Amino acid sequence: MFTTKEKIIYSLINLVILILAMILGVVLKVDILYMLVVTGVIIIAYVSGLIIIEGLYKRIHKLRLQTEDYNCNTIERFDEDEIGRLAMSIAEMINKFKESENKQLKEKEFLKDIISDISHQIKTPVASLTVFNDLLLQAVTEEHLHNMLIQSEEQLERIKWLIQAMLQLARIEASSVKFDMKDIDGRVLCQSCIAFIKQKAIEKNITINLAGEGRLYVDGEWLQEALVNIIKNSIDYSPANTNIDICISSTPISNKITITDQGPGILEKDRLNIFKRFFRSNNNSVNPSSVGIGLSLAKSIIEGMNGKIWVESRHISECVGDENSYTTMHIMF
Repeated sequence: MFTTKEKIIYSLINLVILILAMILGVVLKVDILYMLVVTGVIIIAYVSGLIIIEGLYKRIHKLRLQTEDYNCNTIERFDEDEIGRLAMSIAEMINKFKESENKQLKEKEFLKDIISDISHQIKTPVASLTVFNDLLLQAVTEEHLHNMLIQSEEQLERIKWLIQAMLQLARIEASSVKFDMKDIDGRVLCQSCIAFIKQKAIEKNITINLAGEGRLYVDGEWLQEALVNIIKNSIDYSPANTNIDICISSTPISNKITITDQGPGILEKDRLNIFKRFFRSNNNSVNPSSVGIGLSLAKSIIEGMNGKIWVESRHISECVGDENSYTTMHIMF
């Protein structure tokens, strides 16, 4: 508020002006009525100035109280003067501080969840390796020994994939990945993804068909990582001797990739959860070695490049008549 010290200084200045005006009036021998008028004007000016300054101090005081309340969601809007502009600048600065604080809290929470998830998920393969090691020590035949080594290798690959995927996911979620966005041929990219996953499809006699073409403005290496995870997931859930159809389409405003499998489909209650870390549908056809992080990683990659991904599906229990179950992943840039 307008402090006593400041009031005294302001009053003294006005008093000096009044005395100087009176002395000047005496020296010039002006009329007494004129002196009273001058005195009245100075007093009115003094009181008016006091009121104006007091009002300014009240506005500044109110602004200070609002800025000190860090949890205040809004700062009162002032007139479009310097104080009003100052208030808006302070409001913007506070919002930026809040956003930064919320981002840091989310990153800490995410890091905590990542560490907890890694710890939880690694327990199973490590426990399996421990059992396999005990069995190896007791192996009585070469065939028994060979089988144990194969199972151990599978668990080691699972741990390797889990750690690599979790680290990639953590980097993307923490915005530490800088995507190298370029204009690329979508068909060529999909062909490289199919070649990468081809052996896995051959093992289940699954045919992967590719149709359409289009240009994509993306980071090719990262999108390949995402697409391979999605196609791998489709293979895991597809019955043997079926097809997976990949289609690329383009419009003047967007480019789209769809990946459709002939698996049992996804229950409606699960469709919102499939992109969550470690979520696995209750489906006996799924690869038991799957850790349930591929779709979560794919979603983070695609959204990190300003894309969108969503699922469309018909579960086998929802089929009517000649309808077939299916799952389609829609990816749009």
